[in-house]
Amino acid sequence: MRGRITAGLFLCSLFIVVGGDAQRPAISESPVWTMEFIKIYPEKSGLALGYLDEHWMRIRQEANRQGEVLSYHRIAETVVMTPGAKSIERNTIVLLTEYKNMAAFLGREKLFASIRERLPNSRPGVVRQRQEDLYEPIDARMFVEVPDDGTGLFKLIPAKQ
Repeated sequence: MRGRITAGLFLCSLFIVVGGDAQRPAISESPVWTMEFIKIYPEKSGLALGYLDEHWMRIRQEANRQGEVLSYHRIAETVVMTPGAKSIERNTIVLLTEYKNMAAFLGREKLFASIRERLPNSRPGVVRQRQEDLYEPIDARMFVEVPDDGTGLFKLIPAKQ
């Protein structure tokens, strides 16, 4: 009888779900990443990079200063050239942004709009272009950090003996 009770308690403990513990922050407080893919139109890569510097990078730099964005990266597709190969223009850029948590991610548009209002519209030497003339968005995805403790969202609570 005692063995059955112990076995029953053990099985019940396998199905207990715990939302978080002191070792790991809740999912809502974990960093959130966005990955945006853009395709640059032929022979527009220089202008597109300038546009991204003037708009995308400046806004994230200010959001980073405010603590809402933890990091941001602009990663360009690259081609390894071999002797005799044709020159290929790279045309895909990945824009990565790490937000401090889900709330920062959900409030990003409002934050970015307020930053745009405060930043000067143009800086000397910058050619004014429209985003639509330089590149098109291909895809956008959102990711949350996954705990590396191997337990996922389930935590085994051992039965007391």
